[in-house]
Amino acid sequence: MVKAWFIVAVMTGVYSDGTKDVFIFQHPSDHGHFHNSYTCQKYIGDNPFKLVKALVREYGDRSPEKIMCVPEEAVESFMEQDKT
Repeated sequence: MVKAWFIVAVMTGVYSDGTKDVFIFQHPSDHGHFHNSYTCQKYIGDNPFKLVKALVREYGDRSPEKIMCVPEEAVESFMEQDKT
């Protein structure tokens, strides 16, 4: 069972090794995740400019390829892959 959902942005552009920049948001700031997919997707829909502004601070003029809600297990798996 999914315990938490996170907003994840995949940025445009690909590195020579085929990887892409991925940004995991810490919203809502009080606890960093959402309790279900619906509230996560609603937050994206209600706050697109806020999310893009955070990405501009991090990546400059690069735009996001996609912004999506991802279950905690997928984020954990991704983080483990990134360590290798």
